Amino acid sequence: MVHYEKPVVVLNEELTEGVYAGSGTAAGDAGGSADCWTVDAHSVQDWNGSHNVFEVHAVHSAAVKHISGSTTVTLTFSAPLTDAYSEFDCTFSGSTATITRNLLADAYMSGDNYTYKVWAKAADEATTKALAVTKATITCKHETNVQGDYD
Repeated sequence: MVHYEKPVVVLNEELTEGVYAGSGTAAGDAGGSADCWTVDAHSVQDWNGSHNVFEVHAVHSAAVKHISGSTTVTLTFSAPLTDAYSEFDCTFSGSTATITRNLLADAYMSGDNYTYKVWAKAADEATTKALAVTKATITCKHETNVQGDYD
């Protein structure tokens, strides 16, 4: 288990470059992992009349001792989005959609998993049908369990 260190954010309004700060997250092509969760996403319906429908699947490690208070999944798509939504809080910008799922004390050494859908739309039908997830990452808000254990 990697020791968690809170990131430090420095703001310089004279710079035009933005940086995404993530802690404890490593990412693969269309799947990534936090120190406790792994995630992947893929298209399950390339056209529903307006959007390409993606399925997000996350699995928690059975070896980790904490409760997940929430998870945030960031999906990077192969083209810029004009719309994206989910049953959970979802924002999008450019080719990235960010979905936050507040959990109900899930994932204490359980191997818990969950699946949900994300609807994504690009500039036109052809581009929407061709959308693919090129990168998926997940972060976790750790909570202490009732026994006081925490990672």
